[in-house]
Amino acid sequence: MTDTIAAIATARTPAAIGIVRISGPETLSVADRVFRAKNGKPAADQATRRMLYGQMRTAEGTVIDDGLCVLFPPQSSYTGQWSAELHCHGSPVVLDEVLRSTFAAGARQARGGEFTKRAFLSGRMDLIQAESVADLIDAESAGAARNAVGQLQGRMSRSVGGIYDALMDVVSRFYAIVDYPDE
Repeated sequence: MTDTIAAIATARTPAAIGIVRISGPETLSVADRVFRAKNGKPAADQATRRMLYGQMRTAEGTVIDDGLCVLFPPQSSYTGQWSAELHCHGSPVVLDEVLRSTFAAGARQARGGEFTKRAFLSGRMDLIQAESVADLIDAESAGAARNAVGQLQGRMSRSVGGIYDALMDVVSRFYAIVDYPDE
C-alpha cells in the first residue's frame, strides 16, 4: 500500500461519462500532473469531496479532455488512503489517454480488486464485506444484488460477530474450569 495505483473504474465501452480512479500516497501529486483545475489551485489547496472543473492533460501538457476531479481524504475515501476520481467523457480512447497520463505521473496500473483490497487492509471493511463487493459486481439478479448489498453493509458480519462472541464466552469459561478446577 506504499505505491499509488490507478485504473479505469467504468466500463470500457463508449459512454457519456468515464471515470479513472487514483489511490495511494502520491494521489495529490499525480492528480496535479494530470488535472489542471480552472481555478488554478493545486490539488492540495482544493476542497475535498467536491467536483472541480478543469482539464485532463498528458505529461507533455496536451489537453486530453475537459472534465471533473473529486479528491477524497483518507477518512472519506473507499480505500482509506488519499484518492481521486477523474470524470471525463467515456470514450475508451479518452479514458486510455487519461490512464496513461496517470502512469506517466507516477501511478501504476491497479490489479483487479486492488482498491477493495486496500479498503480491507486499511480497516474500512472486513473480509466478508470485501468479498461481497465481488458478489455485487457479479450479481445476475436483483435478489443476488440485494443479498450482496446486505453483506456489504455488514449484516452478515454482525451475525458472525455475535456467534463469535458467544463462542468466545464458552471457550473462556472452559479455560477457567481447566485452569482452576478447584474453584
